[in-house]
Parts: sequence; C-alpha cells; structure tokens
Amino acid sequence: MFNMQKCLAVVLALVCIPAFADNTNDPFQEVVAKYLAAIPKPQMSEEARKFKVQAEFAAQEKRFDKAIELYGKALNIAPWWAEGHYQLALSLGEIKQYRKAMSEMKRFLLLAANSPEARAAQDKLYQWESVAEPEAGKTFKDCPICPEMVEIPAGSFDMGAANGKQDELPVHRVTIAKPFAIGKTEVTQQQWHAVMKADPSYFTACGDTCPVEQVSWNDVQVFIAKLNALTGKQYRLPSEAEWEYACRAGFQQEYCGGDNADSVAWTSFNSGSFFFNTPHPVATRQANAFGLYDMSGNVWEWVADGFHDSYNNAPNDGSAWLDGSLRVLRGGSWGYDAKFSRAASRSKFGASYRYYSYGFRLALTLP
Repeated sequence: MFNMQKCLAVVLALVCIPAFADNTNDPFQEVVAKYLAAIPKPQMSEEARKFKVQAEFAAQEKRFDKAIELYGKALNIAPWWAEGHYQLALSLGEIKQYRKAMSEMKRFLLLAANSPEARAAQDKLYQWESVAEPEAGKTFKDCPICPEMVEIPAGSFDMGAANGKQDELPVHRVTIAKPFAIGKTEVTQQQWHAVMKADPSYFTACGDTCPVEQVSWNDVQVFIAKLNALTGKQYRLPSEAEWEYACRAGFQQEYCGGDNADSVAWTSFNSGSFFFNTPHPVATRQANAFGLYDMSGNVWEWVADGFHDSYNNAPNDGSAWLDGSLRVLRGGSWGYDAKFSRAASRSKFGASYRYYSYGFRLALTLP
C-alpha cells in the first residue's frame, strides 16, 4: 500500500537537509550528527523538562516572549530536542521574529526530517520567507586604506513616500536582483587623504574619522578611479535605488534605522549649538538593521543617478538613472533639519558643486 506520509518525509529529507546543511562550520551540525547516530536516543533531564512544561504553558497563555526564554533554557540543556526547536520557531513567528523563527525551524527539520510535522514545518518556512526582513551579510575590507564594506542581500522594496514631496512619487516597487556591497560608513577624511594625498574638508579639525566633505560628484569620480587603480576593484557610487534599499534595510521607517531621528542621525537639531553645528565622527549614532551608520544625517551623500523631478519611468531593477543635468544627494546632514534626513528625502546639485555638508559612501558589485 502506498504510504504518502513516508514518501513526503523522504522528499523533504532529500530536498531540505542539503539546503539547511550548507554551513559546515555551524556547531549545530555536530549536535545533529551525534543525535542521529545515538542508540538509544538521549533522554531529557528533569531540569530541561521543567523548562519545557513552563514554556508550553507560557505559549498557551500567549506570553510568547516568556515562552521563547523558557524554550531557550530547555534547548541549552537538550539541544537535540527537535520538538523544542519547532515550538520555539512558532513562538518566534508569533512575535514576527521571522529570521530567528526560520533558523529554529530549519534545525527542527535537520533533527526530524521524518517527523509528521515536517510538511507543516516546511510550509511555515515558505510563509516566513515571504515576509522576513532582508539580512545583511558579512563585512570586509579589500585593503588597509579601503572603507569597510557590508554585503547587502538581493530583495525588493517600495521606493519613495506616499506622503512625501513630488520628487518622492510615485511610490514604486524596485527589485535588487543581485547582492551588492555598500560602505559601512561614509568615506572618512583619513580614507580620502590616503588615496588623494590631500583633504578638501572644511571641518578638518573634526578629525580623521569624520566624513570627508566639500567634495563634488566629479571629485568623487576621481577618488574612485584612483582607489580602483590601487586595489584592482571596481568601486563606484551606489545607485539611488540601492542607496534607499540599504537605508531602509527591510523596514518602512521614517529614517534610516528607525522613526526617531535623534537616535540615528546627526542633524541641525543635535549636532551643535545655534550657528555652530558641525559634522561628527562616523558611526557615533545608531546603525540600521544592515549595520550601516549615518545613512540619515552627518553629510549628504552623492549617488550615481541624475536627478528627475518624479519617479515616473524610473528603473525598477535597482540600476542608476543616469541621464539628467543634476546629480542626486541623499540622507540629509548635520546642517539641515531632520526632515531632510528621511529615508525618502532627495536633494540635487550640479556635478561640479562642492559644499561643506556634501560627502559620499562607496558601493561595490559582488561577484
């Protein structure tokens, strides 16, 4: 007699386990290997059982934060407990911690691919995958004088603001088809000097770790050409779509990293006293979910695109919209009100114009 459940279990084992086991350096792989090889299987200690029962009760009471804490304690004692990973995943999903939920559900499937719950577990993964926020990758530096870069995953987002200015409309869906890297911070005075052997900044007293400013879009192209010659890489400015995608980091928040400008941005409201505002060292405000600093505030950032007064006919693939006589700046600065540091806010100026609140960060196409 044909057994559909057994067939499904075999399919899930063949399809899911290779996908979930691609990180051979994950210590959990050793837990899985020992558990699957163990005869007889390990038994749960009384202490772990206590946490299990308490976690189940907390979940029944819909106190999911407490359930997550208690499941975690049980799994610290008995990491091979497959059902614990399954229930922890469900509790994480209830509070919309989808990335963590996916990680726990994958652990369940590694431990119990033949479980009757395997199909439901895989379906949950499909659901969470559709709503999980993008997750930044590793950071890297190509050379001692190079900016630290953050790998940004592929994904889609809504660009613009429905309640914004005319040049922020219409809101449109953009898909970044391939991962790319972007600077963890704005390019600093030290990094500029290492390549160009000079510092054009007005605020040199701010120090080496402050963003370079008073650079034009054209100046930035010269810097990039020299850095590429030194490194053999292909650094560039991000497209405007890449910039906003990296800024939003999977969320629809007012600023790059939250809804409170003061926590994520140096603006005219917090960067000094009246008439004495200045830029600040990079990475001294809160980072966004991708680990990027100063996407809102500190200095305006040049991007690759030419300026258009609306997003009508804008590219939807994340590429730069290159035509236009003016160049786009994003992010606001230390000298402007917080409203200019909104995630959707845009500015523009001529490619040869220098100003003491204009800087940039780099992007890099990944192999």
